[in-house]
Amino acid sequence: MMNNPAVKLVRPADHVYGIVKRRIMLNELKPMAVLTELGLAHEIGCSQGTIREALLRLQEDGLVIRTGRRGTVVTRLEDEEAEEMLALRRRLEMRGAERATRNVDARSLDAIMAIRETMNEAAEAGDEFQLIEADKDFHLAIFRLSQLEALEQILARCIMHTHRSKLWAPRHRRPLDETARRHDVLIERLVARDGPGLAEELGLHIDTIVLEEDPAEVNT
Repeated sequence: MMNNPAVKLVRPADHVYGIVKRRIMLNELKPMAVLTELGLAHEIGCSQGTIREALLRLQEDGLVIRTGRRGTVVTRLEDEEAEEMLALRRRLEMRGAERATRNVDARSLDAIMAIRETMNEAAEAGDEFQLIEADKDFHLAIFRLSQLEALEQILARCIMHTHRSKLWAPRHRRPLDETARRHDVLIERLVARDGPGLAEELGLHIDTIVLEEDPAEVNT
């Protein structure tokens, strides 16, 4: 049988990485939970070597800590850490906005629009984790246009951990389709090549990631 070149093969370690990352981000694996290679290998159905490779990648993300005797534990995320990451994320994205609008072209816009469509699909499916993964890709795609390459991985980690904090926020209940639509104004400013406008909208977007109050409790 001929291989279908359109089918994208996923490496086992990447598959495991995605499973464990989802559980950590959604707080199904609690902070300081102990993860063992043998236990995860039995649960997921793969080799310990595959688990080890995935855990090393999660360590690079700051989602787990591998500490020898204690094994691997899920990291904590203190409020102070989340606030610092959010502030750093805001500064980086706003700083890159004007440079991004100078470098945007049809190809990069098509890629960003494709990510935006992925967000719609995730919202329709009710998949909050997939939506935040697409959200991360969206923001990084814009920042990448700034060509501030040394800062990209720093921003990627800040986005991931601010998402983690957002998902834990007990009063955050914004509908997923609304979360997706919040990105349309960013596209408008990018298409218009309006650097100051994009920076302003990014700042507002980041400032309102987490709702200040539960919409169900708002008096109408």
